[in-house]
Amino acid sequence: MSGLEKYLPTLKRLSKLDKLTEEDILNKFRKHHNNEPVISKNDLCYGSFTVKVDDLNLLLTERPISYLNKHWGRCSNIQTRANSLGIALPLYIGEGTLSSAIYKIENCESPLESANRWLFENFSLEIAIAYFNKYFIQSETLKNYKTIIFKAIEAFYLGYDHIAIMSLFPVFEGGLRSLFVKFADGDNTNTSADRFEKEIKKLTLKWGTRQIQNLDWHPGKGYDIETEIDFFTHLNPQYDVINSTRSFFKNVIYKPTGGVNEGSFNRHLTLHLLNQDFNEPLTLFEFS
Repeated sequence: MSGLEKYLPTLKRLSKLDKLTEEDILNKFRKHHNNEPVISKNDLCYGSFTVKVDDLNLLLTERPISYLNKHWGRCSNIQTRANSLGIALPLYIGEGTLSSAIYKIENCESPLESANRWLFENFSLEIAIAYFNKYFIQSETLKNYKTIIFKAIEAFYLGYDHIAIMSLFPVFEGGLRSLFVKFADGDNTNTSADRFEKEIKKLTLKWGTRQIQNLDWHPGKGYDIETEIDFFTHLNPQYDVINSTRSFFKNVIYKPTGGVNEGSFNRHLTLHLLNQDFNEPLTLFEFS
């Protein structure tokens, strides 16, 4: 058994304590390993401890990750609430403003209608063009579709809702395939839900690990991927946004329709179309 493996059960127990102290860490290592690690406090994740033992650098958070998820604001929490409304988080609205708006929408009589109104009020033609210039034509995966995207925006604000939505089918499909080529070992044969979920997780873990290369262990590592991803979302806002994107794709874009779990982007949208769900103008903003 490697040095890290023998400490893993102890680290897991410590990471689940309601409020970890230096004394808790010392007592556990004395009891289970008959040694005394060198412990120092740091502020990497809302208060945490660096534990040095046997040439290993370990990180334990003062509060469990589940507590941080519940009590500290992050985009992933807001996206989870927004999923039922079919809203992807706009990049230009502050987190506090967005959280307050979604709370009001959730508690009104007709949340979906209210979500539509809110999007129309906050996603004007000027904002759509700003997105087009700043993000879409600069995007490696979307710039080849800039003419289609521009025409879709133009059609939507001229009142041709359904034409705008249908024209974005090849854009979204092509963009997803480009992402798979870039992040999924060059595989562009499908855009399956399972594969997308798997590759986004890998991407998040890879980027997160780069930020803490001097650490041999952190919460979730070696036993729970979801906890590990949640830990990274508290370290860096970029990881939080990536995880929000994963949540939106999994729970909105790839959500099974009519009880049929096709697991495919194309089939999901086709079923939506057959069910006439594209009568909702909200759909354009889901694509954007």
